[in-house]
Amino acid sequence: MKKPSFAVVPGNSPGRIALAVCASLLLVSLAVVSAHPVRGLRLPGSIGAFVSSPTPANDAPIPIRWGAEETGLRVICFNVANTSLSNPDRTGFPRVTGVGVELPGNPSGFALLAPLDGDWELVEGSSASLPDHGSVDLDFAIVANVNPTGRTPGRPDDPRGIPPEQKPERGKGVRFCVSGPFPSTLPVVGDTTIEKLLNGVVVEFDGVEGERRSTDAGVWHPTAGVPRAIPLY
Repeated sequence: MKKPSFAVVPGNSPGRIALAVCASLLLVSLAVVSAHPVRGLRLPGSIGAFVSSPTPANDAPIPIRWGAEETGLRVICFNVANTSLSNPDRTGFPRVTGVGVELPGNPSGFALLAPLDGDWELVEGSSASLPDHGSVDLDFAIVANVNPTGRTPGRPDDPRGIPPEQKPERGKGVRFCVSGPFPSTLPVVGDTTIEKLLNGVVVEFDGVEGERRSTDAGVWHPTAGVPRAIPLY
């Protein structure tokens, strides 16, 4: 299984870098967002995605209870659309082959609830390599089972991942649902919503620039040309 950017590591590294004061102030002003436009860090002009909660309301994670007892687990769903420009030298590429999330602390116990068709799997304790920004720890990542060229073994005409040229609209692309110990509150921005959790999203792209082994990684850009704080927590 290929994970060039979302490399699995034995747990999260200790001592995550704290947010700078300016980054905290930025997050305060952007505590309520309606969706997350993602731009590639290497090729922001042509590589991108649109990551969003199911509705424009302040969707909150759904708690899982056993009778009246709280389990500490919650469920979130979100959509990922690949808005990248299509590669003229390689039909159907670049493709989104991974999406992960930075969360505060070191939570574990996440599980993929949808889709369950075998094209995607969830891994915990992974590290995302971000062009010109080092690497960040992802508490979980959902990755497509593809080879180092971004191709799907045995499926040359039906590759896994999310194809390009999708509209930056809510509900487009692939919907993922994940259960796990999502926190009830987040630093700086307060009560948890799905969109606030997605502030820490990282998206992996394969097959960019016509090169079979060329990749890029993207993060949320709150304003044009300005990525969010890296790392976020």
